[in-house]
Amino acid sequence: MTNHYNRRRDQASAPEDRLTSLHNDLLISILSFLPIKQRVALSAVCSRFLRLLPSIPRLDAFRLEVVHPSGGVDISQHFTFPRALIRQCHIVFHKFTYLSKRLEQLLVEDLVEVGVQDLILETAGERLLNLSGKENCGFFGLKSLRSLSLQGISVGCFDGHPHPPPIACTLLSSLKIKHCDLHRNDFLRAFLISCPFLETLHFIYSNECGGNLSIHSASIKHLVLLFTHSTASGTINVRCPNLESLTVDVASELRIEAPKVRNASLLLGLYPATDPLYALMKVLGAAFGINDAWLMLNSNTTPNGLTAGQENYRIFSPEYKEDAVIFNVDFDLKDQSSAMILTQFLKKCNNNKTRFDIRVDAMHIQSTNEMARDDHLLHGSTYVELIKLRMIMPEKTFEKFLSNQKRMEEEIKQTVLQKLKSRTSKEQFKDILVSNESLVQVSSSITNCIEIKF
Repeated sequence: MTNHYNRRRDQASAPEDRLTSLHNDLLISILSFLPIKQRVALSAVCSRFLRLLPSIPRLDAFRLEVVHPSGGVDISQHFTFPRALIRQCHIVFHKFTYLSKRLEQLLVEDLVEVGVQDLILETAGERLLNLSGKENCGFFGLKSLRSLSLQGISVGCFDGHPHPPPIACTLLSSLKIKHCDLHRNDFLRAFLISCPFLETLHFIYSNECGGNLSIHSASIKHLVLLFTHSTASGTINVRCPNLESLTVDVASELRIEAPKVRNASLLLGLYPATDPLYALMKVLGAAFGINDAWLMLNSNTTPNGLTAGQENYRIFSPEYKEDAVIFNVDFDLKDQSSAMILTQFLKKCNNNKTRFDIRVDAMHIQSTNEMARDDHLLHGSTYVELIKLRMIMPEKTFEKFLSNQKRMEEEIKQTVLQKLKSRTSKEQFKDILVSNESLVQVSSSITNCIEIKF
């Protein structure tokens, strides 16, 4: 009797829930006046609100142009975010050299409101945009972020703060930094520590630590590390047990530990462009004193840096493509002969000054490895893995080649045969000749390119 009385008393004292009794159309109209963040929060406490959550407008991508104000105009009146959930937001700053804390706060509040997952911050023009750089940076505190891309951004230079800003976007899986200045504040290390799910990291032509860089991560699968020529003298140390692809400058010292990697490509640039035969003889011959060398490692298929549409080919500026002969050499690291030739190429970089210690799959490639000098090891198997080489050149150089194509192909073929003969047994060399395999041909898929096997 007492329990029944208490139950009736509780029902009488409970407030009447009129909101959830409304029709869906009317309820959606009411919810539309609430900030998006509050609508999402309501869906967590009411199953009916959760069912209505898909009615919130969603945008796959939104681009915002932020122009520096003049005449004391309130900058907040010059940009508006749509009242919708936004997956990717691309913000471009025009004529900014410094981002005030007030403007940063306004932008971050809106980004939180729209639940952004992929954020791109970019500076238009040549000047870098300096973020506030105090003890924290709001853009790095967006917990909803899954992907972050910075281009033309400077972080941490105004207060001389030696430590990187706190990183709160712990679910980040992709970080891309291009043409940025991080003022040696251990910015990358902060992300590696704070983001245990980071799988993709691109660090392209940016300043972090003068060319000396260590990337140790158990989560990273795809890594791009490219510096300016002035930092090519540094040390690059990569230890990533789950790494599937890597593009890196051949710096003065390379230390790479990537046990899943099975294939490699080496990109070499000879500047200025020369006769194709002379360029080939120079690459296959003695050491060459160039700094333009890039190494690509891959766990599955061999990366081809010259294939149309490949991101690796974009590392070359248009001017460089017009004036240099670029070589792309592919190696199968499961084949001992192929791996040894890669070792020989790496040794020749920077006039034999490059040091390297690369541990991939079952292969250990070292600059002190004596295997490359033992010719008998090259003849240890009955099958020879032919090395694939692509040579892309400026249009004017390629036209000269075509004007004497038959003669040039024969001359290049003789050079290739000499290289083959030096690394094969007599029986292997005869088998290659009998097979009548085409060793030199014009590429059918790459413009101004000759494909060679040796």
